Amino acid sequence: MGLFSKVKDLLQANTMDLISKAEDPEKMLNLYVERATEEVRNFQIQVNRALADKILLEERIEGLNKEINVRSEQAELAVQQGKDDLARNALTYKKQAEISKSDYESQLLEQTKSVKDLQDNLRVLSEKLEKAKLERNDLVMRQRRAETMKKANEAVSGLSSHDPLGDFDRMKDRVERMEAEAKASGTMVHTSTIERQFAELEASKVNSQIEDELAKLKQENKIELNKN
Repeated sequence: MGLFSKVKDLLQANTMDLISKAEDPEKMLNLYVERATEEVRNFQIQVNRALADKILLEERIEGLNKEINVRSEQAELAVQQGKDDLARNALTYKKQAEISKSDYESQLLEQTKSVKDLQDNLRVLSEKLEKAKLERNDLVMRQRRAETMKKANEAVSGLSSHDPLGDFDRMKDRVERMEAEAKASGTMVHTSTIERQFAELEASKVNSQIEDELAKLKQENKIELNKN
């Protein structure tokens, strides 16, 4: 019964606590179930032996009943033939058989009770074993599911030893940086072109002013010459 107590304690343990232990929960659960199965098998052997002893007692009682009947008939026949000594011997054997029968019947009562108790205990053990097997299967599935979720969470949070998406994110950052640099470069080119155009306008304006001033001087000189 001690082994089943250990199995019960293990089956009631929290799955995450099992995972954190050095032992492999699935292997340990299988080991405990195997041991419990072996215990039930050995207990079944004891029950079978007890049942065999009960059957043997019943057969001996049946044999003694036959002997008692035979000795009774022998004693009656000896009396009929006037052989008292022979009748006395037959009755002696009959009495011994009756004493043995009474002893076997007492043993049979005890053995019958013992067999019943053993069979009841075997039924309880078998039920516990079947329940342990079902809970073992449930715990194994929960353990596997927990391990899978743990690995998935580690991968997502970057806690795993190697994050396959880390390089992907790094390349993404690099591409975005290149796009930003290209946009900045385009802005600079655009700004440079505008500035050049403004410079050309300014230069054209200055040239225009010079030409206007030159024309004005020429006009003034022409007027002056005409006066002379």
